Amino acid sequence: MKLLIWTFLLFTNILIAQTNEKFQTESLTKELTELSNKNSIVGFSVAIVNRDSILFAKGFGYSDKEKKILYTKNTVQPIASISKTLAGVALMKAQELGKLNLEDDINIYLPFKIVNPYFPNSKITIRNIATHSSGLKDSRNYSKTMIVKDFCSLPKKTRKYLSNNWCRKCEDNKDIPMVDFIENIYSSQGDWYKKRHFLKEPTGTKYNYTNNNTTIVAYIIEQVTGEKYNDFIKKHITQPLNMTSSNWVFEGSISENISTLYANDIPMPEMNDITYPDGSFVTNVVDFGNYLSTMINGYSGKNNILNSESYNEMMSQQINPEFESGIFWEVYSKSIGHSGEHAGTSTYAYFDKENLVGYILFGNTTDTKELQKEEIEIISVLKKYSTE
Repeated sequence: MKLLIWTFLLFTNILIAQTNEKFQTESLTKELTELSNKNSIVGFSVAIVNRDSILFAKGFGYSDKEKKILYTKNTVQPIASISKTLAGVALMKAQELGKLNLEDDINIYLPFKIVNPYFPNSKITIRNIATHSSGLKDSRNYSKTMIVKDFCSLPKKTRKYLSNNWCRKCEDNKDIPMVDFIENIYSSQGDWYKKRHFLKEPTGTKYNYTNNNTTIVAYIIEQVTGEKYNDFIKKHITQPLNMTSSNWVFEGSISENISTLYANDIPMPEMNDITYPDGSFVTNVVDFGNYLSTMINGYSGKNNILNSESYNEMMSQQINPEFESGIFWEVYSKSIGHSGEHAGTSTYAYFDKENLVGYILFGNTTDTKELQKEEIEIISVLKKYSTE
């Protein structure tokens, strides 16, 4: 009789839990649908994850509004600067393998010298690069990284918008090796070299977010491992985590469900980035949800694709607590993660350090007036339901 009673109670609790979960999911979906119907984001997907699994994942709006193709949890798109977190993981893996040390001078590995002209005797370490305390700045020439396919055949409105907002004279951009791109900007022998590409503060004393830092690290990883950066990422991150819908823009989509990107309601053309490690990773919230779940698990002290010591170092504030920077991860008092924005791509992925729950938002829209406010509303809804 007692066994029957306990079995009944257990079954009843399971039914209640399932009912509550269904109610939570339906309510969350309803609120996000309402936000999607009224905001300027053409299409987006969200996910809530913990260190064990994806708790919720769903898409809203359109991946292609002209063709009325819905944006789903499986829709893939570039994720902009969240791509830099992969560089953090790759860097820690290279250090684990004994290929480099974060305290190494970057000039050990470069075929040219990068020297801050204001402090010519100051060493720039890999750690400086990975924490944006290198003393380097992105230059106006950074827009030359965008290689727009068949630019001259694009509609005039699209060409004008791109040139005014994202890549200046897009039609003049030439595809060159990423190491040559870096050399042109920061080597005293480079074609685009200017002293203004460097801070007037000593290395390690000021935080200055610089996209090119990621490209420098990616090149160093290639030199010390003998592998292409994208292949190193595949070997040590995407394949072990079964991220089968993820790759890089230049590799071509491995999913038919790829989103069109919209900047101020204008469809963006296909484009590659010379400095692809800093922002051209393509994925969806399912693949990236598994990745973020793995990161949370590592942060909580578990070994997986990195050992726990590497996670602790990567996700701890480096150099100066005021910088709020780990190794290519943004480390704040209550959260760790990264965000991103590029032409038609606006993204967010952070986890709460206390409750170990992460929130992901991938959107296919930029340059609208209320975008930031609308994204905050979406994230707020995700957080509300994950803490109830």
